[in-house]
Amino acid sequence: MEKGKDRASKLYFSDLGRAKELLTLALRRLGIDAGLSEIVIEDPVVSFLDTRISMEKLLDKLYKVKLSDDNTTTFCLIGLENQSKSDAHMLIRAGITYLLLYDWKLSLKEDLKPVFIVVLNMSDSEWQGPTRLEDYFSKDDLSLLGPLMVSVRMLVIDPYTMEEDEFDSLKTDLDLVLKVIKYKSDKDAFCGYINSDERFTHLDEITLKLVSELTNVDMDGGDDNVCKAIEDLIKDSEANTIYRLRRDGHITQKIAANELGLSVDEYIKREDKYFCNLEGKKEASASS
Repeated sequence: MEKGKDRASKLYFSDLGRAKELLTLALRRLGIDAGLSEIVIEDPVVSFLDTRISMEKLLDKLYKVKLSDDNTTTFCLIGLENQSKSDAHMLIRAGITYLLLYDWKLSLKEDLKPVFIVVLNMSDSEWQGPTRLEDYFSKDDLSLLGPLMVSVRMLVIDPYTMEEDEFDSLKTDLDLVLKVIKYKSDKDAFCGYINSDERFTHLDEITLKLVSELTNVDMDGGDDNVCKAIEDLIKDSEANTIYRLRRDGHITQKIAANELGLSVDEYIKREDKYFCNLEGKKEASASS
């Protein structure tokens, strides 16, 4: 299931609008107020000495972003790693990744630009463990030797500790995904959330896949209500896709009805109701 989360997250953050919002959130956490005006996905093929550690094993995504304020414009690299559990070694891997990226740019004979490593906590609880290398050292060592000459840090985006205004600042459905992570371990809170946000009634396929993986639809045990809630979302999303395919003339009513296991008459009733509700939501949104 962890591989499923990883694949779904990579696909989700291939959308540059969603990636831009997450990275902007990370930069704000660092106190960087420069605007993120451009973003592209980088795809380096590099390895670490003779260990054959490829960049793909260290990062899920790598972005080149353009930052600017009133006076200065620069570029930087931001690596994104989606973590399904807290990992004490993640910080060490982040340090290796920093050096790999700098080595890669030097091999291309390019000037070095700042590198940031962002970790999205997708686990079932608040992130545990250091996010700065100096946190691993004893206070006595640090007192004797002074600040470390080379510091490594990573920035953890932890939905469990995010403020409400941070969620509200997001314009894509990233806030929905982050809140799913935050509530997914609490059955009542999760079901209450998905029932209170109408966006769950028309999730796109990519977001639905990630939400399904995050909440572990195939989980064993007593979380039947959570499973049922997500299974219903999947079923509704599949039906919505079929309605749209039928409307656009890609399939016939008979095929659509067969896909949903309905009679043609029952299918027509549900399709009409779906588009009637959709138009009502559009009119309500326009009037507000």
